[in-house]
Amino acid sequence: MTLVIDTTAGNSCHEDIRALLSVRNEAFDIVNTSRMNIAHCRGCNNCFLKTPGICAIKDDYEAVLKKLAHSDNLWLVTGVSFGFIDSRGKKVMDRILPLLNMYLCFRDGEMRHTLRYDRPLNVGVLYDGKADAALLEFWCRRASSNLGGHSLGAYPVENVKEALA
Repeated sequence: MTLVIDTTAGNSCHEDIRALLSVRNEAFDIVNTSRMNIAHCRGCNNCFLKTPGICAIKDDYEAVLKKLAHSDNLWLVTGVSFGFIDSRGKKVMDRILPLLNMYLCFRDGEMRHTLRYDRPLNVGVLYDGKADAALLEFWCRRASSNLGGHSLGAYPVENVKEALA
């Protein structure tokens, strides 16, 4: 399944995304978080130690995390700030930690957390604004590797057709 998490206020590319994923007969869900109450990760590590796999913060992100746990692909639709994903996109990605264990392993030649559900997650970014494309490509590779998957790439939202081709 492909999960599209849109952290922007607009839905400018939703119809294009729906059309492209429908043509591929791929199961997908689009979640717009712009009106959701999602707090920043506190770094408390409760999702590792006290309540494994469950975030200590009780807000609207719980439903998003459940969808992430059953997804193969994640497309993050985000705004840009200082050339990188904005704070709303970063907040969504920081809270993904409950999908991982506290145990470590070597993956892609680097030390990584093991996957809690043995389900790799491929990550891609559709960004709205002027971004450092090379930095976002690098970040997608790192985020995907952390989650056991591969990068889907980083594309401006106006190139959604190229991204999902």
